[in-house]
Amino acid sequence: MKALVAFYSHEGQNTVDFAVTQIKKGHTRMVAEKIAELTGSDILRIVPKEEYPFDYEACCARAKAEYEASARPEISIPLETLDAYDTIFIGFPIWYRSYPRVIATFVERFDFTGKKVLPFCTNEEGGFGMADLELSAAVKSKGGNVELGLSVRGKNAENCTDAVVRWLRMNRI
Repeated sequence: MKALVAFYSHEGQNTVDFAVTQIKKGHTRMVAEKIAELTGSDILRIVPKEEYPFDYEACCARAKAEYEASARPEISIPLETLDAYDTIFIGFPIWYRSYPRVIATFVERFDFTGKKVLPFCTNEEGGFGMADLELSAAVKSKGGNVELGLSVRGKNAENCTDAVVRWLRMNRI
């Protein structure tokens, strides 16, 4: 089994316990790196062609506008296909109770036929919002199968090993 951890993570200002603060490494990136380390997976950062603003409020404004418009921001990734992988982990922060629209761009770009997809997210309030349902529908429309996801509070991302291990076991990874 070969697996890929594909993720988008915002770096810059973020919220921790509902207070805006500057972070050196994005919360989703921390979880993605832990998953890749524990599973031996390849790792791929989904990079928007136009990076999201460093400033928290400006980032939120763009994220909201993209969500409301069902935008598909351009992304820059070195993969042509997912053919080399049978398991794809897809990670993202929760923005407006969903995933960033760059994740929609990523999913729409690839064929997921026969792929096992495991979503993971970071958030401030502790849940997927509508992201798991929306992602499941999008991946299924591209032929994939979505398994049980993992949600990690941003403030817990740095110390997520136990949660990731439990989740991997539940998904038989």
